[in-house]
Amino acid sequence: MKRKYRAKLGLTTLTIIVGIGLTPIANAKSIATPISRSRWPHAQVTYVIQASASERRVYQAAIRAWNATGQFKFVQGTTAHHQVTLGTSNATTGQYYRLAGITFSTGYPNGYYTKAQVYLLTRNFTRYHYSYSDQVHVAEHELGHTIGLEHSRDRHSVMLADNRYNGISSADSTAVRLRYRLPVGRL
Repeated sequence: MKRKYRAKLGLTTLTIIVGIGLTPIANAKSIATPISRSRWPHAQVTYVIQASASERRVYQAAIRAWNATGQFKFVQGTTAHHQVTLGTSNATTGQYYRLAGITFSTGYPNGYYTKAQVYLLTRNFTRYHYSYSDQVHVAEHELGHTIGLEHSRDRHSVMLADNRYNGISSADSTAVRLRYRLPVGRL
């Protein structure tokens, strides 16, 4: 009789552990588009674009795409009051040799971002024959980092590390929604 009771108890415990493992919060790291521990206090930031007319159009298209998801909003700020600076660079040496874009985010020790700088590396756009659409996808990717997304292994994700062909996927949008529902520092 004791043996049956122990077997039943063991099965119940296993079921509870598996059930807990299936919750979205416990498995946030296993979603198709990984999220970072840091994020903005709210799912909205202000930005300024410091780029030529053609790169301005690229950034504006990427911003429209992210805003259309309804999960995060980029709002135009002023030169004096903004959180994110969107610019360009011709840096293509050293660690930036093959990159098409780069994002730098800074924040408080509590895990909230305070500002970010995004650069499209325009010399590499020319060198590697990036179309307008490719450039927009790179900008969407870099804005994804600004939001709090990490590189994905999903070949359909805008957050694929060497992406130039994919737009924002439903998995990317879901990851943003999750990132802003979870407390800062939680995955």
